[in-house]
Amino acid sequence: DFNAGASLYGDKAKPRPFAARFASTDGSEVLSVVVRPTNQLKITFLEAQEITDLGSIKEAAKIFVPGGATLYNARTIKIKEDEGFKTYYFYEFERDDQHIALMATVSSGKAIISGATAPCSKWDDDGVKLRSAAISLTA
Repeated sequence: DFNAGASLYGDKAKPRPFAARFASTDGSEVLSVVVRPTNQLKITFLEAQEITDLGSIKEAAKIFVPGGATLYNARTIKIKEDEGFKTYYFYEFERDDQHIALMATVSSGKAIISGATAPCSKWDDDGVKLRSAAISLTA
């Protein structure tokens, strides 16, 4: 059937919500990377060039952590790169029985967000691996 692939892959012209997405075989554990223009995250006339342009880690939590979530961890991570240090924000939170680890940075006016999620019941077993995968983001 010529159209069989369309239901699996969709229309190639459609914008994809993820730059990369990996899931466990049952789909309950997911690692994804999203790239968005920073002006879609925070209304401003200027493009953000650094994550700190979106505000402090506490202010940016309003962008990256959904309302009603229980925040367990928020920290700023600086990683040495060729041209100096790059700042990343890391958040770990729970919402709707899902545990999420999220790492975000900004590069060339785009926010790059890596997130790993699993049901809270699986986080004790797989959380270290999922958190490590989210933190491994480099832009």
